[in-house]
Amino acid sequence: MIELQKHLNTSLENKGYQIRPSIIQPRSVAIIGGGIASACVALALTKKNIKVTLYCKDKEVAQGASSNHVGALFPLIHQQVDDISLFYQQAFWHALKSYKDLSRKGFLFSHDWCGLLEISYKIALEKRQDIFQQTTPWPKELITSVNAEKASELAGITLQHGGLFMPSAGWIAPAELVQQLFLAADKTQLLTIKNQVNVTELNQQTDHSWQLETSIGSINEALVIFCGGAESIKLNIIDELPLSSVRGQITTMATNDHIKNLSTVICHKGYLTPAHQQQHCIGATFEKNSFNMTATTEGDQYNLTMLEKCLPKLISWSEQDITASKARLRCMTPDHLPIVGAMPNIAQHKKVYAHLAKDKNWRYQEPAPVIKNLYILTGLGARGLCTAPLLADILAADLTGGVYPVGTQELFNLSPNRFVIRDIIRRKFL
Repeated sequence: MIELQKHLNTSLENKGYQIRPSIIQPRSVAIIGGGIASACVALALTKKNIKVTLYCKDKEVAQGASSNHVGALFPLIHQQVDDISLFYQQAFWHALKSYKDLSRKGFLFSHDWCGLLEISYKIALEKRQDIFQQTTPWPKELITSVNAEKASELAGITLQHGGLFMPSAGWIAPAELVQQLFLAADKTQLLTIKNQVNVTELNQQTDHSWQLETSIGSINEALVIFCGGAESIKLNIIDELPLSSVRGQITTMATNDHIKNLSTVICHKGYLTPAHQQQHCIGATFEKNSFNMTATTEGDQYNLTMLEKCLPKLISWSEQDITASKARLRCMTPDHLPIVGAMPNIAQHKKVYAHLAKDKNWRYQEPAPVIKNLYILTGLGARGLCTAPLLADILAADLTGGVYPVGTQELFNLSPNRFVIRDIIRRKFL
């Protein structure tokens, strides 16, 4: 495993906008959301002796993307070592350790660290695999090249292509995981979950506390953390960030004698999971700027067609083998990295850092203007299982003055104000 560096909540950077704001550890916070991000934050903060009240718009937690039958846990890894790959491999190891620790403590959820195969089903992917094999940019414990024979052995079924194998990856039942994370937080006696409370508007009061307008009336909270995924696009203040919604539909298929022995997750243009409760998951569609969560027959057909196109004759499923379908929303960012930290005051950013439009290297000492007592963790895309634990620990460090698990540049790469700074440098506001 690649060790993570530890960094104190201080900075000697000459770029003030990279400095994370410091606050006195709050006694209590409100979290908006009910999925994997909210669950990880709730556990991280209650372990720091912070009281958490969680507002979830659904009857139960884990009803959004976290309600999928099975989710794959694996990092996004490029063939070169870049900022995106470095973040995701760090997040992956962090998540794996977090989930194993949770399981060892008796909080049980369905999972299997069975590995994951990215199949080289076309020439471009074979060339990519060759580059991995020749340059070995990443350790073999993270990802390694395998031929078709070895891939078939790892998968437990006959495959026509080799690929890249991630031996420590696997699958998790997300809803079970989220429930167990909340249960672990509840054991601290510092967590209160309020279901069927839809937060529709945030209004800051003169003392910098918040009035939440909700489906059950107004609620006052001292500090708010938004973890609501694609709902952020509709919520005032947070809607100033460049977030987008991408609809994804997965299809659950009945197992049979041809595929029941599949023993590792397979990724092609989509993915195929081993059987869990006699069912496999295939998917997923990728539909930009959609908020439609109604599953369609067209979505199921897309998933079946894509599986057959990438892995022809692997298995002859038809519509009659479908046991369930589900469409949910992913919250995406323009640079494919999630967002965690204090909500920036965008209008003040434009004034304070205006000179960046003339000189992007100007050495600002002024720390980033933020909206007090409002924090966000969103933009996890399709990799919430991978990134949520690390992001939650970053947020816990923000609120407690603790040790960050990543460095200053990595923190800025995840900071909500990075988009504002980039737009100023690009002279977007002139």
